[in-house]
Amino acid sequence: MFDPFFTTKKVGEGTGLGLSISYGIVQDHGGKLWVESHTGQGTTFYVDLPIAGKAPAKAAGADHGAS
Repeated sequence: MFDPFFTTKKVGEGTGLGLSISYGIVQDHGGKLWVESHTGQGTTFYVDLPIAGKAPAKAAGADHGAS
């Protein structure tokens, strides 16, 4: 989903770069971007960014990188 040009749209209806670019920007700032989706319930996108001036730290058990 975070791969460049991933799209569910028909040809000519979009480039599929939005999530890939967003993921890159968030990672460049030491953050994480992930999604959780449940059929029939909806989809939630999460953005976790570090506080300004603080070094990014890994939270225990939080591994939400793109695969």
